[in-house]
Amino acid sequence: MNMCNESMVYLTKVFSDVAVKSCPLMSQLIAGPDDFNQHLSLLDDRERDCGCNCGCNCGCNCGCNCGCNCPSTFEITDDTNFAIESTEVFVTDFDLSHPNTLQPHNVTVNGLPVDNIDFFNERYMAATNDLMTKIGDCDCMENSLSTKGYLLITGANCWNARLTIVLRGSAFGCGGCKRFKLVLTTKNCVTIDIPGCSTFASDICLPCTTGGIAPIINFSFNASAKLLNPVLTPVSGPSQCAVQLCGCLITEPEVEIQVTRQTLFRTTAESVNIPCDDLARCRQTSNQCDDDDDDDSGAFRLHGRCCEDPCQEEDDEDDDCPCAQDTDCQCDCGCGESRRSRNRSITCQWNGGCGCNF
Repeated sequence: MNMCNESMVYLTKVFSDVAVKSCPLMSQLIAGPDDFNQHLSLLDDRERDCGCNCGCNCGCNCGCNCGCNCPSTFEITDDTNFAIESTEVFVTDFDLSHPNTLQPHNVTVNGLPVDNIDFFNERYMAATNDLMTKIGDCDCMENSLSTKGYLLITGANCWNARLTIVLRGSAFGCGGCKRFKLVLTTKNCVTIDIPGCSTFASDICLPCTTGGIAPIINFSFNASAKLLNPVLTPVSGPSQCAVQLCGCLITEPEVEIQVTRQTLFRTTAESVNIPCDDLARCRQTSNQCDDDDDDDSGAFRLHGRCCEDPCQEEDDEDDDCPCAQDTDCQCDCGCGESRRSRNRSITCQWNGGCGCNF
């Protein structure tokens, strides 16, 4: 039986995919040992040149002791001074302190609010069922084109962030100098509060509602950050080399927007023939194909359903399949069993309007 390979399936189609930044927010940052995990490495240029591995890793009295002629010792004390040469800030998590404060009137298209906003897995989803009836462009709908709209997100304030800060430079103290690398990472249960209100605006494309399915505006927040005028000072903490970082954190919020809709696609595909999950239950009973005395069509019946016999042509001359005696023969009936007594396996595949194939 020929199968029709043309199928239709609903897929999520993306109509707009944009990223929009807001004005920078300024806040004071104090990164101490209570809120940040600290990893301090000290390294002397001369020791590095002669092959020594002098990583401090938050321990003091870092010396080479590796057989070189340049051993040294350096301690972090209250008199240690840090000269910072480079600073990198990585924002690993950024979102509103209270996501539920973002209401439909805070997200508008052409000045009209969205229907409602759901928040799931750090992503906001704005429904547009009623909105599309008000802003849909008739010329666009007649030509199956998307309607351009102006999206505005306002009132997004009180942010939480998780940071990783990397500083490099030189440390001076006790008559010595060391190169250092300091990595600060916010602890698991700690977030940095960033005050300020942000506004985001962008043009988006909204497809018309089809089959009762309207587009959805999905968006999530992210940010980039810089640290101005950083200052490192030694402090008392859980380790001997604890330090505190102070500076002005410049955060630039960003929103990533996607407009999606479940869209019906026509595809050319053939489904894979995989046995059903409950096939073991069917094999508990003995399914046998027997001759139908009243049917001259040459077919066999299995519980009232007809099934074509692939061994019929080869067995017309001899009803006794020789495989019952010879397991090495090439009888198409299945070795070890005759045509009249063997079990038959049937698979049923549904291909839309093409019917049921056996």
